[in-house]
Order: sequence, then structure tokens, then C-alpha cells
Amino acid sequence: MNYRRFNGSRIIWILCIAVMILVVLAPVFVMFKYSISDRASVVTGGKPIPLWPYDPTLEQFRGLMSMERFFNAFFVSLEIALLSIIISLIVGTPAAYALVRYRFPGFMVLAMLLVSVRLFPDIVSVVPVVEIFIKTNLINSVIGVAMAHSLLSMPYVIFIAMGIFETIPKDLEEQAWILGAGWLYGFTRIVLPVALPGLAAAAIYVFLLSWDEFIFAYFLLAFGELSTLPVLLQKILSWTPQHNLISAISVMLSVPVIIFTFIVQKYMQAGATAGAVK
Repeated sequence: MNYRRFNGSRIIWILCIAVMILVVLAPVFVMFKYSISDRASVVTGGKPIPLWPYDPTLEQFRGLMSMERFFNAFFVSLEIALLSIIISLIVGTPAAYALVRYRFPGFMVLAMLLVSVRLFPDIVSVVPVVEIFIKTNLINSVIGVAMAHSLLSMPYVIFIAMGIFETIPKDLEEQAWILGAGWLYGFTRIVLPVALPGLAAAAIYVFLLSWDEFIFAYFLLAFGELSTLPVLLQKILSWTPQHNLISAISVMLSVPVIIFTFIVQKYMQAGATAGAVK
């Protein structure tokens, strides 16, 4: 009878993987546990907090569902995130394509300058951006916050898209040109379908950045009725709520990101070879 032999390195790898999974899942478990906890499981009067709630409840989620300002902040955040994706991809994708396909003197300097924008902390750039947006009447508006978030995500989109376009052979476009296709047709019908998986990953990043961004949203929406979910969470934290309410909001913040990731992942798989087939 043969027995599988586990050497020492394999056991160490298995333990490391188990620890990594535990580190990743532990905060998720704690967040979910608190979100369904009843008051007795949170306010224990000095007793240890139970590993699982005494009486699991969805009371916090029902309270959030009945909160009008939470729904308003949710849809404002969603609208801003989607607009940020549209603006970032529409501007960043052609810019990255031009930088890769049409090399010119100072190409690397320009590329590094574009990426180096993110080397500065957000708090450094928020003051001039807010001042410019006040003069252009973009304050307290969804499009204003979306444009500000696009400024933050654009360098990453360009950097990611440049790496994608560099891996796509120029022969695909040249063959289309020989057959009579124009530059725009080659870019939209040949190059973009091949680049779709990488651009979908860039879209996920832009969504995450916009969905979680606080500083620009706070300053640009400070004097109006609009509010994003991170800004609303800051207002709720000002009166020190219980852990179960904070965790319920965190779960509600996480669900749209997971759903959006699964939706975009389909396009990442579908676009892997579409352009090459065409």
C-alpha cells in the first residue's frame, strides 16, 4: 500500500496558505458577525464578546434600508463611481494607446510625469482642485466629484493600459490597414477587444478608488445636500454608534464592489481572444 509522503517544504507551504486564508477571512468574519449581532452580544457589561451572536438579527440592515439618507448616499456613490470609470477609460485609453504606438522624443519623461501625479498625497491636491471647481461651478455636484476621482485614477488607467497595448502586436492593426480599414476601425474593432480584459481590471480599480474615496468627496460636497457613503459614514461616526451598526454599513459598502467585480469579470474572460479572432 502506497502512502503519500509529505516533505517538510510542502507542509510549510500548506501552513502558510492556511495562515494567509485565515488572515484574509478573519476580518470578514468579524465584520459579518457584528453586522448581525443583537445588542446583548455587543454590550456585554464587561463580559467577553461571544464568538457568535446570542440572537442573530437583521435589525441593523432593516434600519439602514429605512434610512432615506443612506439610500441617497448609496446612489450618489454609485453614480459617481460609474461616471469616474467612463471618464477615466474614455480619456486614459486613447492616451495610453498614443503613448505606446507613437513614440516621440521625451516619451518616457511624459509617461513618468503622468504616473508621478499619484506620488503626491490627496490632501495636497484637494485644495487647488476645490478652488478651481468652485470657480467653474462644479462644487456640490456628482459630475464634479466624478471628475476629481478621474484625476486620481487616470494615471493608473494610463499605466495599466500602456502595459496592455505593449503586449498587443502591431501586426494585427497593420493587417487591417492593408485590407482597407482606417485607424479608428483598427483601434476600436481590433485592439480594444484584445485589450478588454486588462481594461476591465482597470475599471475595477477605478470603481474601488471612487467608491472608497473620502477626502475629495468630503470637500467637494461639504456645502450641499449630496453625500457619498464614506462621507455619510464619517457623519455617523461623529456620534459614536455601536459596532453592529458600523459593521452593517461596512457590509453594505462591500456588496456593490463584489457584485461589480463579478459583472466585469465576465467581460475580462470574453474579451481575451475576441480581437485576435476578428
